Amino acid sequence: MTTAEEHIRRSLADYCHRVDRYDVAGIVALFAPDGCYDLGFGRIFRGPDELRTLFRRVEVYRATSHHVSNIVVDVHGDTATARSALYAYHVRRDDDSEAHVWGQYQDRYVLRDGVWLVRSRSLRVAAERGTRPEDGRATLYEPLPRGI
Repeated sequence: MTTAEEHIRRSLADYCHRVDRYDVAGIVALFAPDGCYDLGFGRIFRGPDELRTLFRRVEVYRATSHHVSNIVVDVHGDTATARSALYAYHVRRDDDSEAHVWGQYQDRYVLRDGVWLVRSRSLRVAAERGTRPEDGRATLYEPLPRGI
């Protein structure tokens, strides 16, 4: 028998696999219909249409490689939380330049029809190299809070 924690760990691995294969429909299928992705700086993508818009941005890369580790899952009945460390490597199509991202996902999951789906994902970043910030910000991603 597979536990809720194993399903959620599998969801995290499937997410990385689907992003790296540029399987936008497959990525969106991992989210609840009312699910959202918070990239920070107020950029929140809600529901399947906005999530598809977000994940189509990966098209600018000819290759990506996403890795999650340090996964901690807490299950509370039909809901769960998970946090994980992320390293993501990217190579742009237009000029072969590279981007690296190190950060953390904070996730909330919900059990619907026997399937654990991402209700919300938040990405905060410890470091980034080679990214291209938007809207005049110094970084592309919102920094991971630190207790110092």
